Amino acid sequence: MHPLVPSARRRSGAVLVLSSVTLIACESLIDVDTPHVLTDEDFGDPASAEFQVESAVALFECGYSAFAWVGLGHEDVMESVAGVASSVHVFRATPARGECDTSASSQAWFDQIMGARAMLSNARGDGVYDRMRNEWSLGAEGARLSAIGAIYMAATLGHLGEFYCEVTLDDGDLLTPDEVLDMAEEWVTERALQHIDAYGDFALPNQIATSARSMAVALRARIRWARGDLQGAASDAEAVPQGFTAWVTREDERTRRNKPYLAETASGFGSMLGVNDWWDPSVRRPNPVTGLPWPDPIPFTGYLFLGVLPDGRAVDDAGYPIRWAEEERVNSDPVPLGNGAAPDGRVEHFPRIVAGPDPRESPSRYDSEFDDIPLVSWRELWLIRAEHEGGQAAIDLVDDLRAAAGLPPVTYIDGATATPQQIRYMILEERRRALFSEGGRHWSAKIRNPDVLWFPRAEGRTPRQGYSLRGGVRLSMPDEEYLTNPFLQARGGLDARGTGCEPSEAPVFP
Repeated sequence: MHPLVPSARRRSGAVLVLSSVTLIACESLIDVDTPHVLTDEDFGDPASAEFQVESAVALFECGYSAFAWVGLGHEDVMESVAGVASSVHVFRATPARGECDTSASSQAWFDQIMGARAMLSNARGDGVYDRMRNEWSLGAEGARLSAIGAIYMAATLGHLGEFYCEVTLDDGDLLTPDEVLDMAEEWVTERALQHIDAYGDFALPNQIATSARSMAVALRARIRWARGDLQGAASDAEAVPQGFTAWVTREDERTRRNKPYLAETASGFGSMLGVNDWWDPSVRRPNPVTGLPWPDPIPFTGYLFLGVLPDGRAVDDAGYPIRWAEEERVNSDPVPLGNGAAPDGRVEHFPRIVAGPDPRESPSRYDSEFDDIPLVSWRELWLIRAEHEGGQAAIDLVDDLRAAAGLPPVTYIDGATATPQQIRYMILEERRRALFSEGGRHWSAKIRNPDVLWFPRAEGRTPRQGYSLRGGVRLSMPDEEYLTNPFLQARGGLDARGTGCEPSEAPVFP
């Protein structure tokens, strides 16, 4: 867990008031629900520049925390149990609108991500970044604040390009994922890094990151990886030091809470899923990429009692995870399998009564509402490098992650004898575990590996409660954008949903 220094990390209450329900197509910055202490005049006042930048960061962080919770449904981690959250752990084609943290069960994040982007820079040129570059003379401080603004512009655009089929910005025309990711990369290369060069490297406020340069380069590695530029991503990843993490900072107050902890560990709206052998065979369609039937059970599923064998194996050659105990407990105690596997503490869970008499497993990845959430870490970068390098280099990089987690190194294969599939499966399973509950990281891997990683495609029901599974690989924007944006109206309104990506990645609508 990230060490907490509350006095250093606590933000002013004014920054925490940020919320929005109408950010997607706002006509001006003042349409964003902003802190009550900011007036219309304040937006044009250079003295408020730092406050506006930190407010945009806080808005992004609130949305990202909610996204990290909802993303567990797209990663096959959870099944909803409590009716109040009956839709959160089944795939959904569009993100929820509204405020991100009005309650433990609030699921919205889209308005916050879009709102942070609009506050920083927009087509009208009245974002705080726009004004710092074009209107205000802030000297060296302007370079520092501009660097932070550019980093978070890249983070918002990278998120949109990574998880959505199409995006529109400021009532503009449809942009494809690659176009949005290109914009995100440009914000790092042409803006953030240039501002950092002008000012010098610095630590971001509130212990977000120890190095602005490392944070910018790490985000660019993720952006390039999502776009399929594995060589460029690996080159960036090599430039970030081992141990580096940039954080989504959290607190124990409204809009600053850790939603995965609040909604699951503390409130317990769902239970964790075992290996997927429950997908109804009567509705199964084949893998849309390979055309072949899906195996039964589904590979790379199940988060209960994950383990690592003494030889470092975490996944078998068919794609099924190694476990150290049975998926069901007896008298609240795990039943060991006796296979010698060590528990993988990166995917922790515990039994609790959620609904009905039987205990269910709840995740315990985070310990409190004010635990920070990794935004991008060296662990993800090491896995990007492993994917690019393959062979023994990939094994060595995974061993670095294992050593940091106190787990056995990989000796069941070596670079001379391992097949490309064994290396690929090792990396996919390591990513699923090492980045557990860190904001859709396995979801993103599923988007990039649809030939082996399963999406339900609106087929079947959850195993215990029987909720209908929805469709989703990538997302579409909320329906309002397709119905009100003139460019998308000309494309057929709702018929334009999901047209910006390949059919195998497009969401499935009811």
